[in-house]
Amino acid sequence: MDQTLDEVNKHCADQVHAYATCVDNNENTWKVGCVDLRKALTKCTDENVTLMKMVRLSCQPVIDRYQECLRKNEKDPTVCIDSLRDLYQCTEGVGQMQEKMNALKAKHQDPRTVDTK
Repeated sequence: MDQTLDEVNKHCADQVHAYATCVDNNENTWKVGCVDLRKALTKCTDENVTLMKMVRLSCQPVIDRYQECLRKNEKDPTVCIDSLRDLYQCTEGVGQMQEKMNALKAKHQDPRTVDTK
């Protein structure tokens, strides 16, 4: 996941900074007041960070369940620990799949690994 965060910071640093600043400056209203900046950050990561796009596509139902749980349990978000665990497992699964795909791609592109049989 560190590699993904590095990619987000590399390609979307301005959007990350703007969104984080908005959240910090709007402690009580950030959910409404920072929507456009959150959308800009999401768009940037979808367009520039492959793993984030894959996570969003593969894990959207799990993301939705977790967000809904948080909405329903604002006063006690610890109730959502199972939903968070499910989200973590989904994102890790996507990450592992991406690593395997990258390894296969690298092996395929490395002329030393071409099977001559």
